[in-house]
Order: sequence, then C-alpha cells, then structure tokens
Amino acid sequence: MGAYVTRPNTDGKIPGIVFIYEVFGMNDAMAGVADDIAAEGFAVMIPNVFDRGSWFSCVRQAIKDMRAGQGQGIDDLIAARNWLSGQNYVEPGKIAVMGLCMGGGFALVLGKTGLFQVSAPFYGQVPQDLNGLCPVVASYGGKDKMLLKDAHRLETELPKLGIPYDMKIYPDAGHSFLNPPHNGFMRFLSKRMGMGYEPASAADAKKRLVNFLREHL
Repeated sequence: MGAYVTRPNTDGKIPGIVFIYEVFGMNDAMAGVADDIAAEGFAVMIPNVFDRGSWFSCVRQAIKDMRAGQGQGIDDLIAARNWLSGQNYVEPGKIAVMGLCMGGGFALVLGKTGLFQVSAPFYGQVPQDLNGLCPVVASYGGKDKMLLKDAHRLETELPKLGIPYDMKIYPDAGHSFLNPPHNGFMRFLSKRMGMGYEPASAADAKKRLVNFLREHL
C-alpha cells in the first residue's frame, strides 16, 4: 500500500496523524491539506487505501467496510497506523485519525478501536454505536444536506457519552468545504451541487483541529 507522508523538519519525536482521503482518492488537494497540518508540528500520513484495485471497486468496498466497522479497509488503515507509530520521528502513543467525507466516517469508526487518541471527522457518516470513542474534534457544513442529520446526532450523543469533544456546524458551508476542488470538473460539480471549498469555514476548522490535537496529543 502506497502512502504520502509529510512532516516538519524538526528534531525529536512528534505526534502522528493518519489522514484518510475523500472518495476521489489521492490527489494534490489531499496532499495540500496534509502539508498544512504537518507544518503545525505533526507527522501526517495518507495511506492509499485504493491501491488494491480499480477506483470504483475500491470505493464500493471501502464504504462497505466503513459501514460494517470491519473488513480489509479497516485492517489496511490499522496497518497504516502501526507503520506510522513505528517511525523513529513519531511518538507511538500519540496518534490521531482524521478523515474527509468517506474518510470522516472511517475516522469515527477507528476512534473506537483504542488505537487512536483523537478522532477528527470532517463531514463524515456517524456510526450508530459511539461507545468507546476517543476524544473528537468534528466539523460539518450547515448546508450539507447529505450529512446534516449525522452531524446533529453526533452533536447530541457526544455529551451524553461524556466524550471530550469540540464540534462545530458551519452555517455557510456545504459538503467538502475544507479543500479547494482538485480539477475543473470538480469545481463545476461543486458549484452546481452547492458544495465545495468555503475559505472562512475551512480556516476556522483547521485552527480548531490543531488546537484540539495539541491539547489531547
């Protein structure tokens, strides 16, 4: 399984983040998000979980595994976490998991495994059972018709379960608000569907993410 790994040029060990991309897979936009977060003092790894076959078959299987909470997709991401925690520049007990869209759903599922100290979902599908979830920093768009119900359910359940969290629903943002579209087709599609990059919301979400990671890692 290939991966993109980015980290600051600093001495000593730093916390790590397993970053799970959205359904469009590995691209410059995902690398750009990883680079921005790494610059704040983290080793960020994007495992290429679509390495096992065609894009369509990998997406279908990944979503199936995410919803089931088990399967090859989960195993691959845990393998990625174990690889990252074993690097000599990473503090092995300080690993977060972050994801966008599909990856946000994985971030919440993996946050229940006991292997991660922080889960950071961006507009991810919320599992029915949240018991055992680690501290969460979550960001959703108020205009995201696909996942707004998930966002409200997560917002309700986290305090009930006593899980430390920082959650915000951005009223001016839709789905996929964190990163600019990676090509012209996606810019067109985003505009037509009322989704896509929202700079103010993205900047605030990144700031909250970094602050929460520093507090809990």
